[in-house]
Amino acid sequence: MALPLRPDEEERLAVLREHEILDTPPEREYDDITLLASQICGTPISLISFVDEDRQWFKSRVGLEEPETQRDDGFCTYAILNPGETLIVGDAAKDERFASNSLVVGGPRIRFYAGAPLLSKENLALGTLSVLDNQPRSLTERQVEALQALARQLSMRLELRRTTRLLQKANEELKNLSLTDDLTGLYNRRGFFLHAEQQVRQHRSRETEHSMWLMLGDLDGLKQINDTYGHDEGSAAICAAAEILRKTLREADIIARIGGDEFAALILNTLDDVAERLPDRIESNFQAYNHESGKPYDFGISVGLVKVLRDDKTPVNEILDQADRAMYAAKRRRRSVLR
Repeated sequence: MALPLRPDEEERLAVLREHEILDTPPEREYDDITLLASQICGTPISLISFVDEDRQWFKSRVGLEEPETQRDDGFCTYAILNPGETLIVGDAAKDERFASNSLVVGGPRIRFYAGAPLLSKENLALGTLSVLDNQPRSLTERQVEALQALARQLSMRLELRRTTRLLQKANEELKNLSLTDDLTGLYNRRGFFLHAEQQVRQHRSRETEHSMWLMLGDLDGLKQINDTYGHDEGSAAICAAAEILRKTLREADIIARIGGDEFAALILNTLDDVAERLPDRIESNFQAYNHESGKPYDFGISVGLVKVLRDDKTPVNEILDQADRAMYAAKRRRRSVLR
């Protein structure tokens, strides 16, 4: 006989997987519920069952040794067909759905079954809280109500568990979406754009006498350092450049390493004449580092600087392109001076 399935079976299985409850070890909070159900209903067997694709797995069990059964043999296969109802089978040997069931004709010789579905927030029945007996019997109205109340409490507990796990996964994903550069500790390209776009929006939405400038810098001499002294020394030079920029700029400014040898900075709440002197200050600090470091090489940085206009809607990536053009113009000037 074909296994009875609901039209939403695939969705139900997907939600069951999302709970990550299958094959987890025993837990006292679940065992307490099965014990209560068994005592309230006066049955020797009580189960917390989850109906997987081809099996019925028991998260908790009282009075039964097997950790799971084939889904074809599971009473819960029928109980989950009607999520809003509690399935009660007074005598399984006289019920055509179960008369030839291996759990009825052999094994524990089940005769009585009552299963209250465990519902997800989507109203999908993932399994049941059930009580069973090897004698035909019935439950009182109060026993049925108590079984349903325990199933509702268990469903809420399962949903809380699911939500907690989803939040934990989301937090792990956020950690993986790093906004900082591993080498320098500055923002990376993603972090720079995230913060810069927010600051530019705020800058354009309010009137103030202060200005905002975007700076792009490209290291000069890094290729020669890598070629002559190795990439470890090149990485040390990148870290030194990051530290020079930290000391030159203010803590409130947004500084990032956006590429291999490219740095960007958003200069916040500054005066135009202060910002315009920034390339000279950076150049001076690089020269001081070269003089004091004791390294067998000198290196510097070419800087492009662009003002972020308040009455302009140019996006950050296009302002960065403007700064890039200004930076290459500065690099050409530096090369002509060095010749």
